[in-house]
Amino acid sequence: MITATLIFSLIVISIMQNWLLLAFFLIFLFSARFGTVALIPLAVMVDGYFGNYYSVPFLSFSSVAWFILFELLRPRFSSFKK
Repeated sequence: MITATLIFSLIVISIMQNWLLLAFFLIFLFSARFGTVALIPLAVMVDGYFGNYYSVPFLSFSSVAWFILFELLRPRFSSFKK
């Protein structure tokens, strides 16, 4: 639980600071260990923070696409689970 919270917080910080390579690595790590459902509300909140709903909320759309893609590919990455 502490690890999930720490990685989730690091994802938020890395997106807010525009450290995208670190964010991609942490998102993949979080998805492999804890699932992708928690990343969708995070993307919605970050899009709202940056005001992306006045145009196109790319982060929200990409998080839903990541959820679909990763859940389809999860059986191949099952060795990362535990």
